[in-house]
Amino acid sequence: MKNLLTTKELRDKYNPDAILYSIEDSFKKNYEKLVSCLGHPDSPLISYSKELQISLLEPPEKSNDELINDIASTLKDTVYFLSLKKKQRTLVTQRMRSYQFELIDNQLMRIRQLLDDPEIGSPKYGKDPNHSHKGFFVVTKILSRIANDLEIELKHWKNLPRVGYLTGLQHSMGLFFISLRDLGMKQKDQITLVQLLFDHFKVDWEEGDRDNIKVSLQQPALLYYENTQHDKRQINNIFFSKTLSDDLVADLISHAKTLKNRLRRF
Repeated sequence: MKNLLTTKELRDKYNPDAILYSIEDSFKKNYEKLVSCLGHPDSPLISYSKELQISLLEPPEKSNDELINDIASTLKDTVYFLSLKKKQRTLVTQRMRSYQFELIDNQLMRIRQLLDDPEIGSPKYGKDPNHSHKGFFVVTKILSRIANDLEIELKHWKNLPRVGYLTGLQHSMGLFFISLRDLGMKQKDQITLVQLLFDHFKVDWEEGDRDNIKVSLQQPALLYYENTQHDKRQINNIFFSKTLSDDLVADLISHAKTLKNRLRRF
């Protein structure tokens, strides 16, 4: 039987927290630089901010600051990847992918092992017809739904394309592009804003012309984001139950959505 590492053992093996802490530190360190870039006179965001002021009749300072801060908040992970060289970006994503894939795979196998033995806690004894364990019955209902969700997650990870030096940026910029789209920003202005970000952070991607940004960055970012949103919308159906209480189901759904939000960052 395969030796399944516990979640703690997997954390010790891959040390994902070191990367998560680095992301937090990078965002704090570069926040003013990011805001300065987004609010630069050459930034297309400024013209859309002015349009927003006119439509909402808000004070210019408030509207500018709020819009820039809102967009900046969507780039938390992105700022970290912008600061890394190509090779570092690839290695970080590979490490987090390996950790998260093994995490899901191991947890799913552990649950399956439990579900394969319905007599846990109450094995049959002769012709005893009352061996059924009501408590374990509820546990199996919970675990079977968690397993169904993990199976979808595992399928997602297995179908992902090979990691490259743009993967971290692709996964982290989906909400950014969605926010610009919701703002009504034109395609050409979105690309200009990305170029401005790359120039300010001196990103290691010499091939980053306008066409490459659209095809190699924007389109994959939107696809990853929309796929994640689609999977999150399926969670309610996965955990629907006539047996479990509404509060318990709501809690399971909440944890499942949190899991996806965390894992799909990479």
